[in-house]
Amino acid sequence: MSLAQASFCRLIAPLLACLMLSACAGMGGQLGASMTVVNYSGKGYDWVAVAQPQTPKQAEAAEMIGPYGAGGIMCCVNLPAQWQPGMQLVVQTKDETKAKTAAEWSKENIPLKLRTVEVPRYEAGDVGTVWVQLLPDDKVALVVSRYDPSNANWPGAIKGWPKPSLEYKRKLWDEDVAEYQRRVIRFENAAKENPAEAKEFIEAANWARERIKQMGARP
Repeated sequence: MSLAQASFCRLIAPLLACLMLSACAGMGGQLGASMTVVNYSGKGYDWVAVAQPQTPKQAEAAEMIGPYGAGGIMCCVNLPAQWQPGMQLVVQTKDETKAKTAAEWSKENIPLKLRTVEVPRYEAGDVGTVWVQLLPDDKVALVVSRYDPSNANWPGAIKGWPKPSLEYKRKLWDEDVAEYQRRVIRFENAAKENPAEAKEFIEAANWARERIKQMGARP
């Protein structure tokens, strides 16, 4: 998810959560809360989902999330309208694939991890979103609230949005520079192999060089 997309999701999250809460409302004092994943760790996940303890492998809401990312609004997680002591949910995760090809991916067999997590107290009028917080060291926390982590009324212990580590910033910078350098080589070779279109390929190579300059110094 891009920074622009993440910012948009944060702005509309409270409104959509309220709408989805009404749309997903169940019977017998049950409510369908939306789910949003916030990743405070430096690892990505191809699968993050919430399930009920009695059916731990049956996901109710799921998505994938990159390192230090904030996800969208997924529907729905079944919750009692009134919080009850001892309430739990199961958080399913699968680590991000390292495969580069479909053949490699088919051989990975990344395990599905199941974590039973306590649901902290919430008020009946505050049920809006089940926030799944992915923390360093493979830890997970849950917060149920209609507020997001940056709001002053946020009830969770972990506040604010994820901040990428210096190591992760450098990793992204290195990857982007390497990609633009590959493009320079590719466009220059194409210019030599296609004299009739050499001008266009040279312009493309110069564009890639300019992008590298615009990235500035390595973090």
